[in-house]
Amino acid sequence: MLTVTLVLCAMVALATADDAAAAADVELSSSQCPPNWKKHNNRCFYFESSPKNWVDAETQCQTMSGNLASIHQDDEHKFLQTLTQSEAWIGGSDCQSVGSWLWSDGTGVSGTFWCPQKPDNTQAECCLKTNTQPAQCWDDTACNTLLPYVCAKSL
Repeated sequence: MLTVTLVLCAMVALATADDAAAAADVELSSSQCPPNWKKHNNRCFYFESSPKNWVDAETQCQTMSGNLASIHQDDEHKFLQTLTQSEAWIGGSDCQSVGSWLWSDGTGVSGTFWCPQKPDNTQAECCLKTNTQPAQCWDDTACNTLLPYVCAKSL
């Protein structure tokens, strides 16, 4: 009976140690983002409410070792909606070639969340904003518009 009790105690102790190690891993993982950045999947996101034009926003993101955010999946789109809760610049642009959208971080565009009848595909509106009301969708707009913005960087 004493042996069974010792084995059970050892199993509980090991399970508790495993739980503590797993919690430490989660804590370590979430602490990989700088202060005021939010972790989502394998990237860190930063929302800046002070408005800038698209180029100045991208430049500011680069000074923080990031880029304006790219969105590749529905869960990222929803995450940014809750992070910003307002219209904000993200990293899409077709300024180089109208209708050919690219992300400023160099990743390919996969999946889109355009508002109905968007993009306009005009040179005058070649930068991408998100959370356009009422559907919280994407809209191309003039790059000199002053908006809050979202930066992103990989972990």
